Amino acid sequence: MFTSASTAALAALLASSAHGHMIMDTPTPFNYKGTNPLVQVDPLNGANFPFPCQGNTEVVERTSVTAGGSQLVKFTGGAIHGGGSCQFAVTYENPPPADKSKWKTIYILIGGCPGEAAGNLPPTAPDADGRANSAQCGNDSGKECIRQFDIPFPKDLPNGNATFAWTWFNKIGNREIYMNCAPLSITGGSEDTAFFDDLPPLFLANIPGECTTNNGVLNIPNPGKFGKVLEQPAPDSEGSCPKAGGIPTFDGASDNGPPARENPAPVVSSSAPVVTAAPSATVAPSAPIESIIASVTERFSDVPAQETGIPVAAPIPEAPIDGGNGVTCSPDGAFFCIDSATFGHCVNGKAVPQAIAPGTTCSFGPAKRSAKFLSKLIGGNRVGPRA
Repeated sequence: MFTSASTAALAALLASSAHGHMIMDTPTPFNYKGTNPLVQVDPLNGANFPFPCQGNTEVVERTSVTAGGSQLVKFTGGAIHGGGSCQFAVTYENPPPADKSKWKTIYILIGGCPGEAAGNLPPTAPDADGRANSAQCGNDSGKECIRQFDIPFPKDLPNGNATFAWTWFNKIGNREIYMNCAPLSITGGSEDTAFFDDLPPLFLANIPGECTTNNGVLNIPNPGKFGKVLEQPAPDSEGSCPKAGGIPTFDGASDNGPPARENPAPVVSSSAPVVTAAPSATVAPSAPIESIIASVTERFSDVPAQETGIPVAAPIPEAPIDGGNGVTCSPDGAFFCIDSATFGHCVNGKAVPQAIAPGTTCSFGPAKRSAKFLSKLIGGNRVGPRA
């Protein structure tokens, strides 16, 4: 049976893969509150979290947006994987279509989304549904915190009910794509679809049937005219996907809505201290071990003994994340030892090797239960029943 110390070691070992991830909380997404299932922090995987929108379509609140104006987009979470690149897209199909060409991209952020950090962020108090959270920047330029963005809506978008999507390609860690969707009512725009039809389609990768990106800030192919470059994209970030035509130059002077709001200085929420660290090309820190151990110790008494079958020798430091595309694995969701010195989290059939502490030995096989076990210990990783 595990002691609280060995439990803390397990939490530290798995934290960079299983801690919290992110959801879009503004505008109100499908299945946000009081629904079954609830929107989850998980990446799309082609199975229980399919494209589009994790399979969620239940309207909690429909947000009104004026074409030519902007919409604030905010996030809840903590595992921002260093940040990454984001797309913001719209479809008028109902229900939201599985045909990616029916989704049109209205804005792109290359790097810096949903934040810019050395790795993952220290957890603060969870949200009302138990999802992990971290310090909020309160603007679109802070570092080591979760940013928020004013996304412009072109003035020639068609009027009507629509679905807005946020997609995120994480900078470090397993190659993933995250997607949350929100129902909108768009007014003040066009009565025809000519402008909408000419927008670029949504770019998809890192799910079954699509190409796979590499680690680093993704240079999203065919980004369109509207967006910002917040970080320089990594060389060959497109992986097996179509190559981008150089660093994009966006139309900041376009009359199709205002640019995203610029804030002169970062303002970090006082709800938790922010830990800063110098970026590294090879090391991506997860949440500090002290935070994980404290969280584990608080919850250990509530965890059944039968969930504790994974041997871990000692508390594990922050784990380097490999720059490649990982090793083949199954089943999805499992944590397992790749060899005696590294472990992985299986996502879409791939796991990125992550190192354990020197002098310890990794000795557990595929264990899908371990992710569920860890979520009970550190809280906020997954809420509500699975889709």
